[in-house]
Amino acid sequence: MIPPLLPLAFSDWTGLLFVFLIFGGGGLISEIIKNMNRTRVEIATLRSQQQGTEGLGREMSALRETVEDLRRQVTELRDTTTQYDLSIDTNMQHMERRLETLERQARSQGSEPVQQRTQS
Repeated sequence: MIPPLLPLAFSDWTGLLFVFLIFGGGGLISEIIKNMNRTRVEIATLRSQQQGTEGLGREMSALRETVEDLRRQVTELRDTTTQYDLSIDTNMQHMERRLETLERQARSQGSEPVQQRTQS
């Protein structure tokens, strides 16, 4: 009879597992467990970020609406100031015309007495 190459203890899977764990297999299994835990943490982080960005999306849309409101208000203010500027300019031109008319009247009235004095 031929003796088995492996002793009886190693013919069973438990013996093979025991040798595997002694010579570095334990490190491999612990790395697998660490990777599984890291993956779970990354998934949890990604989920929390995704939930955070949903709230951020609402904040961004509210911010966009606020910016649009401000743009409308600036446009309205620009239009209003343009209207006031035109109104002031029109009033200034009107005042200048009135002043010129009054100055002409004052010159004509001031020159009449001088002319009357020279004639008399």
